[in-house]
Amino acid sequence: MRKWKMPKWMVPYAANITNTGREPTVEAIEFMYNDDASPLINLPLSTLEACVKSQVGLLYRLHEKKLL
Repeated sequence: MRKWKMPKWMVPYAANITNTGREPTVEAIEFMYNDDASPLINLPLSTLEACVKSQVGLLYRLHEKKLL
């Protein structure tokens, strides 16, 4: 399975992705984006992962529309 890597254009915005449960580093964001915790086993972690994926998706959409 291929792991998601943060694109270079997104790195300056990494500090704005704050729902990682720790410092918003590129490594933490990539880990949270690529992990797939089960909500039945670890609801807080799976919720944080969903938040990170949502924020990354928002950045992609803003970048596509040239709003960043």
